Amino acid sequence: MSSCLDFRALRPPGFTLRRALTFVVLTVLLWVGIGFTGVAPAYAHATSSSATSSRSNLTASTTQSQRGSSEDATATAATMPPDIAQILKRGKLVVAVLGNDNAPFFMDTGEVQPGGLDIRLAQEIADQLDVKLELNRTADTFNGVVDTVYNREADLAISKISRTMKRARRVRFSHPYLQMRQGLLVNRLLLAQQTTNENVVEAIRQLTGDVGVITGSSYVGFLQQRFPKATIVELESWENIVAAVSSGEILAGYRDELEIKKVVLTKPDAALQLKTAVLTDTQDSLAMVLPWDSSHLLAFVNQYLDTLETDLTVDGILEEFSSYWEAQKSAS
Repeated sequence: MSSCLDFRALRPPGFTLRRALTFVVLTVLLWVGIGFTGVAPAYAHATSSSATSSRSNLTASTTQSQRGSSEDATATAATMPPDIAQILKRGKLVVAVLGNDNAPFFMDTGEVQPGGLDIRLAQEIADQLDVKLELNRTADTFNGVVDTVYNREADLAISKISRTMKRARRVRFSHPYLQMRQGLLVNRLLLAQQTTNENVVEAIRQLTGDVGVITGSSYVGFLQQRFPKATIVELESWENIVAAVSSGEILAGYRDELEIKKVVLTKPDAALQLKTAVLTDTQDSLAMVLPWDSSHLLAFVNQYLDTLETDLTVDGILEEFSSYWEAQKSAS
């Protein structure tokens, strides 16, 4: 009897190596099929959820884009100082400008919005704030423009406003954007009848004649200071003053040098009747007007003025807008 165990004797009847391999292969295929059957529904569910989520995100994105600009402005305003924040939240800068045209600062140019130097400055500041520009032209005097700002009906005023100590009691002024001198427009005949003094300024200082100024302008106070002996005649517009001087109704008109030079430029024949004089020892500084507590907006405006590429001058402005007056003469 052999002592070695024969394993072949332990195989079940009919067992062969081929059958064993077939069994193994079928078992593996069965397990693989079960695995993919369980994964496929999960993958399909994930794909469907992803598509649904994408559609939801697209809808939400479209809705948000409709509110985008206002929400962005609100979010930006929330981090800004109050005087800047209210402008950004509103989406517009409200600027007070005199209701009557005064070329070349603000005047009708045939466009939807008035043109002129002051309007251009206002638009550039609005652009820097990334908001729209709205003009408030309800005031009919320069003091009325200042009142518009003081009463919070505008964020600021750019309207050929002179800086004065009296106005500075109620509002704040920016750095000057234009420095001018004061001037006189005098009737030649009346002056010759009253004095032989060749110095026009000195002659008028000694006279008691009528001198015209615009109602509600800074020149009412300037005239009282510079020509205490003169009789103040307040008229509604500079055009009325020029007409009164030309006709001999009043001795002289008192205003800034730009307006004095503009008369000579636009009415060359007037030189026969009128004499002009610039007061070299005077200064008329034009500045923007802001509410007394708008400290950050004031700093913003001053920063803008400091970045202007060229300094504004009277002669430069007259030259820049000369085509406007040429067109006005052609139209008349």
